[in-house]
Amino acid sequence: MSWDRHHSRSESLAAEAGIARRTGNSTQAEELYRQAAAAEREALDSVPGDKQRTWGITAVSAVALWYKGREYKIAEQLAYRCLALEQIPSFAEAQLRDLLQVIWTAYAAEQTGVRFVPGDVLVSVKGGQVIHGGAPLDLIVRKVEGIQAVLFRTVEMLLDRPFRKHGGPPLDVQSMFKPWLFQAPAGSYQFAVRVQEPEQQGLYADARPKVERVTATFFQVLQATAGNPETDLPTLVQDPLYRGAFLSLSRNLAPTGKTFERLEVRDASAPTEPVASFALETRQLINAALRKAKPARAMAFSDEAATIEGTLRAVHLDEDWLEVATNDLPPNHIRVDEASDALDDVVGPMVNHKVVVTAVRRGAKYLYRDIELEE
Repeated sequence: MSWDRHHSRSESLAAEAGIARRTGNSTQAEELYRQAAAAEREALDSVPGDKQRTWGITAVSAVALWYKGREYKIAEQLAYRCLALEQIPSFAEAQLRDLLQVIWTAYAAEQTGVRFVPGDVLVSVKGGQVIHGGAPLDLIVRKVEGIQAVLFRTVEMLLDRPFRKHGGPPLDVQSMFKPWLFQAPAGSYQFAVRVQEPEQQGLYADARPKVERVTATFFQVLQATAGNPETDLPTLVQDPLYRGAFLSLSRNLAPTGKTFERLEVRDASAPTEPVASFALETRQLINAALRKAKPARAMAFSDEAATIEGTLRAVHLDEDWLEVATNDLPPNHIRVDEASDALDDVVGPMVNHKVVVTAVRRGAKYLYRDIELEE
């Protein structure tokens, strides 16, 4: 049988597996992924010798499918055999090494009884002060917090929870959906995040299909905000409150160009899927989408637009204010009122960091309009 026929059968089985996974039937999905992997392995053996790129794509696909079928040992052994070949294409070598890291961590976790929802979040931070395998600690901590905030918001949206304006995620969501942080192969700087499956499955039995879609929806949200936030995100996220939260949280992931140049998020177990790429122009796109999403407040005749640059020193959203210490020497401490529109998971990580606050000056008072990090 030719490569075409083996590969077509693999694609068909993988598509069926994806449907089973989205409907919450993980057992059937894993069996279909194993069948798809076996067909792709046959396709790999059928690739003509002069089709190196086709061979590389097929090798990565076969390893990824064995992994999705939870056949970790088979996936690992096939990856090793492929990496041992001298003529392996460079793109396939890099993707197989990423997959090996994913396989090792999944296997180690499963040996302790921990299982994760489908999807492996691989975050890469590049350029600027970031070097190969290293980055400023405070930068990476902020990005990890930002990724976690988007994941929790995704869970709450999928479970049809009321929109959370203040405070952290509900305690049951925090305890049932635990993000884990894993090391990743050295790139510019990379880290991996996976979401643990709920331990008490009975509490979420009716929502099982939604649980299975957490990571996939997370990727779709980031791809929409990074790609075309004004048109793609409303199609995916109908609730305007959730849409605004995702825009604000995603903006915090994007660079200003001062510390780093690009942040990319992808599913390490699906190397051919699109990457959510946040660059300097992405922040500008998100800002434009936020301005259109938030209707302008009425301004009095004497009001003046104001921009406050400095360090966020205090936040009390319940009492409707925040405080910024300006960059002046000595700094001025400016209180900004009417800040209840700000979200805790957006503003909280900004405390003691450089920010830019957009406000309206009304006499001696400053009234809040927007806030963003200044890397």
